[in-house]
Amino acid sequence: MPVEETVLSTVLEEVSRRILEKLEKGKRLGAEDILLLYLDMTHKEIREMRRDFREELREVKREVMDSVDRLARRVDELGKRIDSIGSRIDELNKRIDDVAKRIDETNKRIDELYKLYAGLGSRASTG
Repeated sequence: MPVEETVLSTVLEEVSRRILEKLEKGKRLGAEDILLLYLDMTHKEIREMRRDFREELREVKREVMDSVDRLARRVDELGKRIDSIGSRIDELNKRIDDVAKRIDETNKRIDELYKLYAGLGSRASTG
């Protein structure tokens, strides 16, 4: 609590105590006395509202931080899943490359067989 507020609280409490003593002695209260009592009550209500607000603010901050932590964990998990998928894609690409090489080799063999067959076919027709 700031110094000014502490001083104000102390002054209002002292004034209120003196006004209550005045009442106990049976004296009438003037407009200033009533106004000072009202000011003291209002000041106390405002302090309570501030305290409640600070508590609410702390709770909201805690909830936000918890949400941020949960979100960070989810982002980390998602990053791991993406890395895992990336690894699987790399494996699939390697397998596709291997299959493509085998297809190229098979195509070369087929071409060689075709050339051999074509060469046999032309010899048979000339001989």
